[in-house]
Amino acid sequence: MAKMMWSFILAAALAACFYIFWVDGTYRTPVQAIEQARNLDEPIDVIREQQTDEGEVIFYLRYIHPKDPKPVVSADYVKKDFIGWKWVTGGGHTLTETVEGMDEQERLDAAWSVQRIPGERGTPFPVFFGAVLNPEIAAVTITDVKTGDTKPAEIFHAGADMRIWYWFEHELSGAGYTLQAMSADGEVLSSQQWEDKPYHVGSNMREEGLK
Repeated sequence: MAKMMWSFILAAALAACFYIFWVDGTYRTPVQAIEQARNLDEPIDVIREQQTDEGEVIFYLRYIHPKDPKPVVSADYVKKDFIGWKWVTGGGHTLTETVEGMDEQERLDAAWSVQRIPGERGTPFPVFFGAVLNPEIAAVTITDVKTGDTKPAEIFHAGADMRIWYWFEHELSGAGYTLQAMSADGEVLSSQQWEDKPYHVGSNMREEGLK
């Protein structure tokens, strides 16, 4: 009888583990949580895992078309609890192509991207982030239009020809921002504005059609 009882307990525990890790959306690693939540066929290319109080913001690249060398630049928040990791929210965007006939300013505007993921309770968002493709761009700054306060974004390498930048909006509290791509000498190379309805020069913000 005791042996049968322990067998039942073990079976119940295994069933619970299966539910927790494969049905309930909780997984053993942050990357697995993202890949399963987004139903991705190919593994993601993790660029940075930014620790937060209760989880991680993971910046990564993914490729949705095998013949398209341009990645989707993404940032997702995953939360850690005593059971495992669960995907909470995030987003991504593709990069604007440069085409023949663009003038120099248009090429500079297309050489970096901007996306804002809105705030959600229990997450470290809102966050601005994007990619930089032009080596002339040395920094990205964010200026609160109302107060004039300016903050630098974090920027890091994501391969030979790309860098990723990000900035968590809670550092300022304005309703509108000016985002600028700067040269090493402090020259403004390109500028974008964000208000209630963001205006984006260098990125395709929509995830419609993205897997």
